[in-house]
Amino acid sequence: MTHSLITQNARPVESSSGPIESLSGKGTGGPAGRAATPPDRGFDRRHGGHGMLEAGRVASRWTVALRHIIVKLLNLLPGCRLKSRLLGRLLGIEMGRNVGIAYGCYLDPYAPSMISFGENVIVGFETRIFVHAFTLTRQRLRPVRIGSNVMIGGFCVIAPGVTIGDNASVAPGTIVSRDVPPGALVIGNQMRIRKRGE
Repeated sequence: MTHSLITQNARPVESSSGPIESLSGKGTGGPAGRAATPPDRGFDRRHGGHGMLEAGRVASRWTVALRHIIVKLLNLLPGCRLKSRLLGRLLGIEMGRNVGIAYGCYLDPYAPSMISFGENVIVGFETRIFVHAFTLTRQRLRPVRIGSNVMIGGFCVIAPGVTIGDNASVAPGTIVSRDVPPGALVIGNQMRIRKRGE
């Protein structure tokens, strides 16, 4: 019972503006409160009210809170196979062999089963991996895929929808907001100020 509650994906429901629009082009909404698995590519819910304050429509707040507690408790363990196995089993995260997740890493509790790791991966200290993005009028879930033989340095942020290819490296402190090609090295951040609407 607890295992299925923890690994349950986000549950799309209908809003006053209609069902959630899936990224595959088909509606995934159902009767309010009815659990459904979002498509592999995630979903995009627009005009459903304040994105953060209405987050309970995306995933049960109790389920998210329970997952958050599990992630925090498992973060007390060093990067080891036991920690990776527990994250996979309790949260539904797809884990390849030899995945090391360091102290303090945050794995998004909204839909952790949308995170997947290949084999021989290191995720550095205090890295954040997100699959959800909420704005004032929008809720979006997108999967994060991390390939094999990948090194992610400490204090990185991996944005929703990102795929990191095999044999890639991410330097410490990098914000990864788009896909990383196989074998690439990504370094640094550039903040740019733009006018809204540009």
